[in-house]
This record gives sequence, structure tokens and C-alpha cells, in this order.
Amino acid sequence: METFLVKNICSLLMKNSFYSLLSYLCLGTFFLYWLIIFILVMPPGYANKTMSEKAPMFKNMFGISWKLFTPPFTYNDRLYFIVRDIERPDRADTLEALEKIALQKQRNAPFNDEENVIDHLVNNNVSGIKRTVWFNKKMPSQDTPGTTDSLYIAHAIAAVAATNNFTAFVTTLNNYCRVILKENNIDTIRKEFKIIITEKKIPPFKHIGDTSFLQKETLVFETPYKPFY
Repeated sequence: METFLVKNICSLLMKNSFYSLLSYLCLGTFFLYWLIIFILVMPPGYANKTMSEKAPMFKNMFGISWKLFTPPFTYNDRLYFIVRDIERPDRADTLEALEKIALQKQRNAPFNDEENVIDHLVNNNVSGIKRTVWFNKKMPSQDTPGTTDSLYIAHAIAAVAATNNFTAFVTTLNNYCRVILKENNIDTIRKEFKIIITEKKIPPFKHIGDTSFLQKETLVFETPYKPFY
């Protein structure tokens, strides 16, 4: 009887030790995995470079594509519609769309399906134009180095008009412009409009609430004025 009890106690202790060791092993593996993930998604640096060189199979196997640890954006996109009288160009209305959409989504959450659709539609077209502009900006900057940045952007904007997707992007934004004008009770009779896309710098955390911080805006895309039809 005593031998049986001793055997059971020893067996139980061995099982407890095994499960205890297994739990520590799982916990250690979990932390090691996330530590490697954290290093791989860090901004470029010595640790990232070393880990990528030492463990390329790890990176290829798990396909690091998460944005959890990447730095946040330093800018917000802005989409402006400028509408002016053809005979009196000094009479103009400037409407910004993307911030308004974001506020509408926030105000109507969680019942904001309509706002989500509009947000997806408008922002996708803005992003499509931006990608095309930045792609075209690289080509003249490589062919003619030393030119001013504003000239590169001007070349890129001109090149966008030659792409297949340009008409679809701009047509969608044109239609949304009419929607916004109607919401703001602005008529389109004898008027013309243009579209401007910019990137507006976000204040760093230490400058949050600092009204004197200059939020610089960089021009990304601009159309010429054209009349409403």
C-alpha cells in the first residue's frame, strides 16, 4: 500500500513538474516570438538589420506585415474643392471634404454605414491619385536631378492625366464635389471649380495643444479650373 502511494505521489510530482516546465516553455516561446516581431517591424536600425540578416527564414516564414509597432503617420490627407464665379473669380468658396467625412463617421457611430461607404469611396480615389503622383514624381527626379521639388510635383501632376485610372479617380471626386455643394446650398450656375489634394502635417505629441505650431501643407495634386456642365 505504501509503495503504491509513493509511486502515485512520485508520478503526480513528475507530471506537475512536466506541466510546470511546459507552461514556462510556452510562455518563454511566446515572449521570444513577440520580441523578434517587435525588432523586425522597428524602423530601420542596427537591431532590425542584424535580426533580418541572422534570421531571414523567420521573416520569410511568418511574413511580417503588421503595423502594430510602426510609427504613426505624420500627416493627414486633405481634399479641397474650390468653387468660384466665372465672371467674378474673387468670389470663391473653399470646402474641405475628408475631415468632414471623418467627423460625420465619428458623430454617427456605430450606425454609420453610409458614412463608411462614402469614406471608403472618396479616400480610395484620393489614395489612388496620390500613388500615381508620387510614382510619376520619381521619374523626373531620377532623370533630371537637382530640380526644385515643386517642379517635380508639377511634372508628376501633368503625368497623372495620361494614366488610365485618372478619369475614373477625378470623375468620382467631381461627383462628390456636387454632393457637398448641394449639402451646403451652393449653386453651380456660371461657376467653375478645381480639386486640390494636400498632406497636412500633424503636430508631434509634445506640441499637441500648441496653437502656435505651424501645420505645414504640402501640395500633392491640383486640377485646373473647369466649369460645371
